[in-house]
Amino acid sequence: MTYNNTAATSDKENADLFADCIENDVYYYTDDTLPFHDQNQPRCARPRRHSAVILFDIKAAFDSVCHDGLIYKLNDLRLPKYIINYLTSFLKDRTASIEIENVLSRQFNLKSGTPQRSPLSPLLYIIYTAASINEISTHTEHGLFADDTELWTSVNTMTSLSFRLQHSVDAFETWCKSWKLKLQTTKTEMIHFTIHPRKKYKHSVEVKVDNTIIKPLYHTRYLGVIIDKQLNWRRHLDHIKTRIAPRIGLLRYLSRTAYEPNSMTMINIFKSIARSIIIYGHPVLLTADQNVWNRIQIIQNKALGAALGLPIYTSVDYIHKISNIPKIKDYATILLKQFIQTATEKNDITAKKHLQDVLEKIL
Repeated sequence: MTYNNTAATSDKENADLFADCIENDVYYYTDDTLPFHDQNQPRCARPRRHSAVILFDIKAAFDSVCHDGLIYKLNDLRLPKYIINYLTSFLKDRTASIEIENVLSRQFNLKSGTPQRSPLSPLLYIIYTAASINEISTHTEHGLFADDTELWTSVNTMTSLSFRLQHSVDAFETWCKSWKLKLQTTKTEMIHFTIHPRKKYKHSVEVKVDNTIIKPLYHTRYLGVIIDKQLNWRRHLDHIKTRIAPRIGLLRYLSRTAYEPNSMTMINIFKSIARSIIIYGHPVLLTADQNVWNRIQIIQNKALGAALGLPIYTSVDYIHKISNIPKIKDYATILLKQFIQTATEKNDITAKKHLQDVLEKIL
């Protein structure tokens, strides 16, 4: 390896040169390269005939958080000095070394990145990236969840859709470059929604990210929920069936091999390993067509029947009567109301509004 016109002549020197490169080039920032400036909050957009959402992937997101930039943002939040001092101590003076063929380099200081598996790391990343959407167009909405970032907008024409989304993408990309975050274009995805989902358009929506053209996909995954352009949720239901199949087999095995199977115990196991998967994403799925919930109900019937050791021809009403388990959509509605109550108690106005909108649509 050669770095700064210096060539390594041994494995040890090779590892040390690699460490120099990491310390000075990959994790090197100066104050004048960080955009410490004020920013504004965006407003919401109204849905139209065409909508598109782009889901960004930030390369090594937590590892790319610049310590100096994060400390600046902590001060900008006017946090108590003792908290800032604690977090500064938490981040500073962390070291690493490079191992090449069982040879360790010298230790070098890390000037970016949050510690892995630390409960503080996601929160620090959120603080670091909270302003990433401030320069985005007021006609574009956004979603931020830890290191997952999404932008979406709605318009009447395809041309306007591409233009508006590209403008917002450019603003987000500029912010990322300023704060030393790199977008991973190979994992950045886009999906186009329209009132005619089966129609093939002559010119599809295209967005350029880091000089790479991103074209719309038929389906994508967001926070564990598979979303397709027709919003029929078939891919997501197939995914649930694939995940739940071995668990149904386990429930059937446990109910058959137990000398005296305890129904209450089996129902608790069903709730733990099966229903938690079946119900995942229910705030979104509650607004779906009833046929979607019929398919989800069938999945629950199979899992519950397996847990209780019942034959496959047992009626749905009988299964739920002896188990005292509500049907899956009724249970999802109960959970939704509980979430609304929790949001009310915690004064989470945004979550309460969105959840109430879902509840109003299904009642």
